[in-house]
Amino acid sequence: MARHLILLAVSATLGVTAHSLLNVRLLIIILIFLCFLYFSVGLSVKALSFHLVIMGIFLGAASFSDHRNKTAYHGTESQFIITFTDQPNIDGNSLKGFIGSEKGERLVLRYKITTELEQEKLSQFLRIGLSCPAEGTLQIPEKNRNENSFDYQRYLFRQDTHWIFKADSISFQECKEGGNSILVSIRNLRLKGIAYIREHFPEESSGFVTALIFGDQRYIDEGDLTNYQRLGLVHLLAISGLHVSFLTGVLFYIGIRVGITRERMMMAILLFLPVYMLLSGASPSVVRSCSMAMLFFLLLLFKKRISAGAAIGSTYLALLFFRPNMLYDIGFQLSFAVTFSIIMSSSIFLQYPKKSMQLFILSSICQLAALPILLFHFFEVSLLGVFLNVLYVPLYSIILLPFSLISLLIHLLLPSIGQPLISLLNFTFVLCNKAADAASELPLASIPFGKPPFLMMFLLVISLIGLCLTWEVSFEKSKSWCGMIIVLLLLQFNLQRFSPFGEVQIIDVGQGDSILIILPFNRGNYLIDTGGHITFPIDTWAIKRKKFNTADDIIIPLLKSKGIHQLDKLILTHPDADHMGSAKELIDNFKVAEIIIGGWSEEQYRDMDFVTVAREKKVKMTVLKRGDQWVAGGARFAVLSPFEQEENKNDSSIVLFTELGGVSWLLTGDMGEEGERELLRTFPQLQADILKVGHHGSKTSSSAPFLEQLQPKAALISVGKDNRYGHPHGDVIGNLEGNGIKVFRTDEDGSIIYKYYKSSGTFRKTLP
Repeated sequence: MARHLILLAVSATLGVTAHSLLNVRLLIIILIFLCFLYFSVGLSVKALSFHLVIMGIFLGAASFSDHRNKTAYHGTESQFIITFTDQPNIDGNSLKGFIGSEKGERLVLRYKITTELEQEKLSQFLRIGLSCPAEGTLQIPEKNRNENSFDYQRYLFRQDTHWIFKADSISFQECKEGGNSILVSIRNLRLKGIAYIREHFPEESSGFVTALIFGDQRYIDEGDLTNYQRLGLVHLLAISGLHVSFLTGVLFYIGIRVGITRERMMMAILLFLPVYMLLSGASPSVVRSCSMAMLFFLLLLFKKRISAGAAIGSTYLALLFFRPNMLYDIGFQLSFAVTFSIIMSSSIFLQYPKKSMQLFILSSICQLAALPILLFHFFEVSLLGVFLNVLYVPLYSIILLPFSLISLLIHLLLPSIGQPLISLLNFTFVLCNKAADAASELPLASIPFGKPPFLMMFLLVISLIGLCLTWEVSFEKSKSWCGMIIVLLLLQFNLQRFSPFGEVQIIDVGQGDSILIILPFNRGNYLIDTGGHITFPIDTWAIKRKKFNTADDIIIPLLKSKGIHQLDKLILTHPDADHMGSAKELIDNFKVAEIIIGGWSEEQYRDMDFVTVAREKKVKMTVLKRGDQWVAGGARFAVLSPFEQEENKNDSSIVLFTELGGVSWLLTGDMGEEGERELLRTFPQLQADILKVGHHGSKTSSSAPFLEQLQPKAALISVGKDNRYGHPHGDVIGNLEGNGIKVFRTDEDGSIIYKYYKSSGTFRKTLP
């Protein structure tokens, strides 16, 4: 039964996928799966027909779900009655979170808190179920503006959310209670529990305790959370079957010990699990584990038994039928993939009598099961995580999870006794986090493989299934599949080395500049500028827990998705914050071989943070000026500027000329009209097919004489959407279009990518 349910789950998955991704590749996968069922599993034609019916049913369920997912708003509305339906998130001077509207539609709230007093009042006042009048505007969520980046619009759409409500004012004094239902009461109890932990537990451990008990990771220190993610340990901080098994086991044991019958305890647990599901945030992993446990106890109550494989198959089918969009949730994918691999590999563990070896095999199987999902979404995996999980899984399951629950309960009942326990718990978390921090710096902590193409993903999944099926028989028979997986990973790791394609990408970093150049066959990876933001001093209360950084949030994920392991050159055109403001974070978190700055600007860079980091990491620093050049991968890069000390930093920008993909490029940094005139005087024959427009298209750049001599075919403008400076200037756009120049701009097009092969290439935009 378990095997048939799992095969039906595959058919259901293909059916849901067909709704949003019906193409030739998916049809080939469906055909291969049907051939597998017929030839390998031995199903009859009638059974195959049933699988096709299941695909059709789940295709219909996905279509119906999509049909119901409509908005009642037009985007012009300004007055609303909003209801806090989820936990309000106060982060510095920002209030955000999911809310409900008077039309019953789910919205994302964005509200700016103006004073510290207002922040304190909201922290005490806000609770789930509160309805308040509000005024503001509706905004369409952003799509992904860079290649392989997170598509926030699609993410919200799959949660039945179509708008961001940017509130100008919320009349908190006119708020009313929206009723005191059981659902609201449980969610508010969760809020109180989180607030209690934050108030009474030390900062170093409160976020971890909150994650383990209530499933909320937002209060964990950003650095600690990043370390756990890099090491493949973050699953320990998500409530899963481990937590549910522990809690139900403890409750069942206590109930039996105090004299409650087994039947009544099973009924009590069946009532407890839905409550716990809400208390712990109802994430996909929680819903999965609680649903499986409820199914198990329900059948046990009626003297029926179900295998773990049948339980996970039934739960998967039920959740996917009623909520098809859960398929695209990363937590849902990881939870079911890892749990399924553990259940299906139970016979493999029995081949190894030693507990330590069983734990290592379990860790390895879980990492392998998660491998395709991690590569597809995050482009990197941790080989060190296999070994660390052997240590951290028992540590969290046997010590930290029970200790966190006990400390909280005792502190609630007897604060004087609970406080020493909390101190000891905090000390343990600090040690664990320091160990994770040290491990995250090791070479195998996190290895970027890049985003695998379709064929690579398909072969990797097939190889992993083959490994598990043959390993059940004997490890000797699985060695060929192990070899196949190793070969595929090595190939994926070195994919860029074999690629004959080159690329120039204007990365959308908002109001700033960042250009990525990838030469064919990995002969050079260059980043020109890092983007960045001008920061202003703000009060301590207004500082957000997670600060946006261009390097961490845009550039480094893009580099990893491309399978880039090192930047050969980081070229900083000039010392403005919107061009080099994220250099420190980039050098700190990514391997950089050489940093290039312009001549006569050394003093301006000398005291900057990134220079200190570069020296600590022994990164080569090079100063370039007019006349310098280098050749890589058959391409020559010539420095046309700077040539002397300039009063205006913009005119001291490094200006590069090169030929890539059969066209010539002039990359100008923030050079203005004065610099353009000097360039024309010095290089009267200068022409370029592609112009990176200087200074984000401001009025002081891209003068008419400059464009007339240069005669570019296309102009690239890196500029922030709705920026405060009014860039690009209308006169500049008029000059460009008047000369018949094709204009690409990041505020409208997202990142702009020129991919080439030998002497020909094409442009494409990230936004349609």
